[in-house]
Amino acid sequence: SKIKRAFCLSFVVVGLITAIFILTNRSRRMIDVDRNILSQARHAWNTAALENYLVEVAVTTTGTDIYEVTVVDNEPVQVKIKGKSLHRRHAFDTLTIAGMLDVIAIDIEHCERWDEGRAAPGTCDLIIKATFDPQQGIPVKYIRMELGRPSNVGVMDWEITRFERKR
Repeated sequence: SKIKRAFCLSFVVVGLITAIFILTNRSRRMIDVDRNILSQARHAWNTAALENYLVEVAVTTTGTDIYEVTVVDNEPVQVKIKGKSLHRRHAFDTLTIAGMLDVIAIDIEHCERWDEGRAAPGTCDLIIKATFDPQQGIPVKYIRMELGRPSNVGVMDWEITRFERKR
């Protein structure tokens, strides 16, 4: 019906406006991410050689969750959310610095496939932006915005709110 179509269209428009607002007003020094920028960040991270650390990450999708991740010898040994330990180990790796850099690499590959017309059917275009710590290569803030779905615009971001080197 026309009402349903108008509602879907207005949802998309409002979602796009919201996403653009988030990208322009919350991002501060955020930049578009490509292979070169990610390579520089990865090089800085590898050079820093931080194998033992605690990182606190605020992940926002529909709401915000704060993850506290303890990494020993480059392996996530504990992940807490709201002070409670998580036991779903499959998600632990993506919450380490190396794991976050890997997630960004996957998103860059997706963007490249989309730009080259090789994206899988049913996938959407992405806008990705990030801020990296220039000395350590840590992805301090990352925004991933999905575009091109008829009735949905998805925005996910993370921000590192605490990083402590451990011995």
